[in-house]
Amino acid sequence: MHRWLEGLAARLAELRAAGLDRSLARPRGVDFSSNDYLGLSRHARVREGLLAACAHGPVAAPASRLLRGNLAEHEALEARLAAFKGTEAALLFPSGYQANLAVFSALVEPGDLVVSDEQNHASIIDGLRLARCTKRIYPHGDLGAAARALRERAAGQRAFLVTESYFSMDADVADLAAAADLADREDAVLIVDDAHATGLWGEARASGLCEHCGVERRAGVIISTFGKALGLWGAFVAGPSLAVEYLLQRARPFIFSTAPSPLLCAGAHATLDVLAAEPERRARVFDLANRLRGALQARDLDTLQSVGPIVPVVLGANERALAVASAVRDRGFDVRAIRPPSVAAGTARLRLSVHADHSDAEIDALARAVAEGAES
Repeated sequence: MHRWLEGLAARLAELRAAGLDRSLARPRGVDFSSNDYLGLSRHARVREGLLAACAHGPVAAPASRLLRGNLAEHEALEARLAAFKGTEAALLFPSGYQANLAVFSALVEPGDLVVSDEQNHASIIDGLRLARCTKRIYPHGDLGAAARALRERAAGQRAFLVTESYFSMDADVADLAAAADLADREDAVLIVDDAHATGLWGEARASGLCEHCGVERRAGVIISTFGKALGLWGAFVAGPSLAVEYLLQRARPFIFSTAPSPLLCAGAHATLDVLAAEPERRARVFDLANRLRGALQARDLDTLQSVGPIVPVVLGANERALAVASAVRDRGFDVRAIRPPSVAAGTARLRLSVHADHSDAEIDALARAVAEGAES
């Protein structure tokens, strides 16, 4: 075996010894793991929209948007998404990861200061690495620390304040109104990853926590995805027309990627239609998540200060989280253990994802299965 492969084998052995190795596992049992919070990935209207698009149009746009890949379907959806998010413009991306790489590698420059929440997603972290900017990481949710970091910047240095809106591991919500106020006071640009909140919060449009907190026009840009509550795949960035135009001109993940399939556009229109027509789905998922959270807390399990459809159950050691997840899957519920680096060392957990089409009986049975697995 080549020394390079021997080195890889040794590193893999270290991961296994630490309880940090991963494996691909097919879905089995009732889905309490995916981000399909509203159950839209299985909705008949969404399926019909995709099938109609398959029957009457191209299934792909096999070029970048700047070559032959720009279709009327893309432009129509981007216009609708801008209205949905309450912004001037929007731009589609194949994935949320690419969207964040695009935003931070294009809009942030070397010499800029970025003040970023410590629990921001890996795609934000990697985007900032590409930007080669000065980074200051503040403790999760601590806008006081963020303010101090912004005030300590060099004279004339551009600054950005970056946060997710709904954090998917602790399932807590950022104070976006306070963040926008801070950005205004300190002449910083607020960037919000609204991915896990899109489709769930927002009284008028259900477009996310930026809408709910009234900061749609106060953020520099907002990153959202279709691959969570909207039940599809892909992502988009929304914001001022100038920022979106700059991404089109300078964002390498946009320029050098094949355009999203027009099937995504058809599916997105259908899922946005369902979102508007069936607001009871949102109410249902919040009610079910609160039911599960209450049942787990009654059994003395740590669900943190969580809200919304994600219910974390902190178990501590990696091995314990793996064992409890396995026991719960054996009871017919598809749950997964979350371990470092997705969460801090010593805080391995189950991340239970509640969907609007779960039943009360399934919620109650899951709570029993988790409690019994944790006791064994």
